[in-house]
Amino acid sequence: MGLFGRKFKASKVTALANLSISRIAILKNQHQVRCSLACSDVTQLLHLGRQEDALHRVELVIKEQNTVDALAMMEKYCHLLIEKRVLIKTKGECPEELTETISSLIFAASRWGKFPELHELREIFTSRYGNEFAAQCVELRNNSSVQPKMIPKLSKRHTWSGKRLDMLNDIAADCGITLCVEDETSQISQSMPQVNSENECAEGEEESQQGTEAAQ
Repeated sequence: MGLFGRKFKASKVTALANLSISRIAILKNQHQVRCSLACSDVTQLLHLGRQEDALHRVELVIKEQNTVDALAMMEKYCHLLIEKRVLIKTKGECPEELTETISSLIFAASRWGKFPELHELREIFTSRYGNEFAAQCVELRNNSSVQPKMIPKLSKRHTWSGKRLDMLNDIAADCGITLCVEDETSQISQSMPQVNSENECAEGEEESQQGTEAAQ
């Protein structure tokens, strides 16, 4: 049963889930604005004929959109925690109906920096279901139930050139601009370092800290 044992209170999970939803709303708005601004920058660069610069800038568009998508998933999972709180209270092991939800939130907490409510949820679930369960989620072991779509959304690795070019083409098409990007763009991706560790958090952790009081 873990540290909480019989004294475990599902109401604590519910309270933290509600606080997390409030913080997520703030963060989603911030990152949506940043995504829109980055997209505008790309459009301006394309109009100026600076396609290589636009290709670099589109990396930020993708990063911000990924963060918004990840936050939307986290918001959905927090709502599920609230809806199915009885299962958390009555079952000593992680309920099958909430395995993906809890696993994904633990994983998200390990990749996100300043998000106190989410980190506290991670601690509660680790105490409730054990260190081994939490390690499976954080380390993405084969038996992990983390939602696969969330994993790349919280990755710190640079986007591969093909995806950046696809995004650039989409933005250019919306502007009525024809691209002339050469194959050398793949070299840009290869020259970028790739890092993805637990200690690195998703972009925007500073905004999370700024929204602490508002979320509470």
